[in-house]
Amino acid sequence: MNEYTLALAIIAAWCVVVYLLWKKGALAKANMSPVGPIIMWKTVRGRQFLDRLSRRKRFWRAYGDFSILLCLVAMVGLTGLLVWEATLVPSIPSENAPAPELLLGVPGLNPVIPLGYGILGLAIAIILHEFLHGILARTANIPLKSLGILLFVVPVGAFVEPDEDELRKMKRRERARLFAAGPATNMILALVCALIFSIGMMGSVKPAHSGVGITSFSMTNSPAEQAGLLPGMILYRANGTDVSSISEFVAVMEHTHPGQLIVVEAYYRGAPSSHTVNLTRSSDNRAILGVQLMTVTTAYFHPIGGADHFGGLSRSILSYITLPFLGIQPTQGAVTDFYSIDGAWASVPAPVFWMIANSFYWLFWLNLMLGATNALPAVPLDGGYIFRDGLDALLEKLRKGVTPERREKTVRTVSYAIALSILALILWQFIGPRVL
Repeated sequence: MNEYTLALAIIAAWCVVVYLLWKKGALAKANMSPVGPIIMWKTVRGRQFLDRLSRRKRFWRAYGDFSILLCLVAMVGLTGLLVWEATLVPSIPSENAPAPELLLGVPGLNPVIPLGYGILGLAIAIILHEFLHGILARTANIPLKSLGILLFVVPVGAFVEPDEDELRKMKRRERARLFAAGPATNMILALVCALIFSIGMMGSVKPAHSGVGITSFSMTNSPAEQAGLLPGMILYRANGTDVSSISEFVAVMEHTHPGQLIVVEAYYRGAPSSHTVNLTRSSDNRAILGVQLMTVTTAYFHPIGGADHFGGLSRSILSYITLPFLGIQPTQGAVTDFYSIDGAWASVPAPVFWMIANSFYWLFWLNLMLGATNALPAVPLDGGYIFRDGLDALLEKLRKGVTPERREKTVRTVSYAIALSILALILWQFIGPRVL
């Protein structure tokens, strides 16, 4: 049973249990209610804790103002990125189109988000997101009806439920602070976790040897496998030439032919070895070893320090964010053999080190995704409500003779149009390559 089948089986069993508990009234007795397969557990506990945290009103108002600014920057930047990506869709071959399951942010079902790290990162991200909404609500003296936890097999988040009538009566700026605090906190936490991961954790990591690492075999009974090469080995010399990168390895292979015997020297867990490989023919008549390779470097983990390796800061940051798509996050399996751990973390067992490091990366990644997504100007996202209030304030200032009812209708129409446009831009990346 693979992980996807297992995940579907667990979810199916969960849905059956939720249905049976709901039918028997057990959920209602525990102050729980089902929302589809998700159980919403409401409680009034924790309100006094939020009240105590919100007492420093001057600080939280300043934090809310900063959050508005951060969300506006993210809103403009991410919307511009979606528009730019839409222009690239016609050039994407259909076979390289993003898989539909990437639209699901569910750990285990989304092939990019690992189950364990995904649940940990997503739960913390959502809990803090909602926590800050609650603090800013209390800062503005908005009563909280309840707090709660969302359960979907495991706790997947939390929520606060402010008084809706009081929320509508709030001043626009206070309401914007409330909505902005959640996504801004996610983005700030993402930055903090990225610093811990890159500097605090990966600063103690170095390549075990220069070269290109074998992550897996690209075919059954590949020439490399028959020659005794293994995933986790670092190839540092091929056919008598030193190689330290994928491009250098490719350059060596260009001067070989199918059926040729070449000597490959490798490094694996502290020991060098030599292997004679009988090259095979690829579909385009090139000589190949039959392996998947990656350049062994720590530049992947340092978006600023590794900028030269990727040809610039923007490409380095993009590579850092897309490590899950490159198969480098979570760092596990053969990839961990490419690196050695020194410094302050040297005494920690390698599996424990990588578990901690991976956790911080996924806290960064999921907080960034949640914060940036919620900053989009699309209702019902937080950014959508900020955009709607901003548009309402702008129309009130520019068109003073318009009645509040007419202005509200215009704002609602424009907000929904923007939200549908954002949704279309996202779906276009999945549909466009398949229909063009």
